[in-house]
Amino acid sequence: MVEKGQSGDVESGGGAASSEELQREALDWLRRLTSGEVTSTDIEALDRWRAQSRAHRRAFARANLLWDVLEPVAREGGKRRPQTVLPSRPLGRRAFLTGTAAAAAAAGLAYVAIQPPLHLWPAISELTADYRTATGERREVSLASGVTVEMNTRTSLAARGADRAHRVELISGQVAVDVRGDASSPVIVAAADGQALADHAHFDIRRDDSSVCVTCSEGTVQVTCRSFAAVLGSGQQVRYDAQSLGPVVAVDSNIVTSWQRGLLLFRDVPLTQVVEEVNRYRPGKLVLLNDDLGRRKVVAGFRIDQIDDVVAYVSRTFGARTRSLPGGIVLLS
Repeated sequence: MVEKGQSGDVESGGGAASSEELQREALDWLRRLTSGEVTSTDIEALDRWRAQSRAHRRAFARANLLWDVLEPVAREGGKRRPQTVLPSRPLGRRAFLTGTAAAAAAAGLAYVAIQPPLHLWPAISELTADYRTATGERREVSLASGVTVEMNTRTSLAARGADRAHRVELISGQVAVDVRGDASSPVIVAAADGQALADHAHFDIRRDDSSVCVTCSEGTVQVTCRSFAAVLGSGQQVRYDAQSLGPVVAVDSNIVTSWQRGLLLFRDVPLTQVVEEVNRYRPGKLVLLNDDLGRRKVVAGFRIDQIDDVVAYVSRTFGARTRSLPGGIVLLS
């Protein structure tokens, strides 16, 4: 495969690697600060590290936020595994980060490794990917002559080789697949419990955990899930999960694929859905605290490179109150 980063409103692959390195360094700083052995020299060194850039300060804010969200999620994970006994007293920040609590709460930590809170780090399955995009990043991968895959934000893709067809696995996220007429063989994109196959088409496939949505913009796409199958034509969409394959429906594929043009378009959808979608494109998280507000319908378009305009839109259009917290968290009520 050959890949290239998109220009303009997206980050390069190198930027994504740098962001991950900063997050690891920030977590190392947090461990040091909570070790009980921190010195004034350490504090001065941390101040110099944070002063290097806004990205450094943001990484440290997210690391600090980690404890606030991780303990309750870890405990919830422990409840799902009743055979594991957790400590009766609350875990301290120092105990947790130095690894003592990691052994005591192994079940809970395994859960958050699989389902990271607020997407603060990649899930274990995503680390096996051959290609990954960071928040707000797009990337184009060339599978072969006549076959390209464009990866959307927070997407993980694995190459599965080529025999009579080019095969990839969508581990998480969303891709747009372009299979031109001169392609040497069909393309198969496996996702969760099914797959999409095409030999001359343009289609979008998105995976959210075990739920998958396939949208055909041009040509035809064959979608299979277990023993079920459907054929999509231009402007058609189908969803499937671990249980079944849903009905084929007509959609506006221009809205589905608007992310490829650097846009997010919404047509008469509840604000709850808008917030869920926007959270894929920005660091941190928008949190709706008002159910009535979440049911308000939205007809709007936003530029991905100015995604925080959504907060001003919600405040201006619906009169919502906003409160910003460290780590990119914004409360909407």
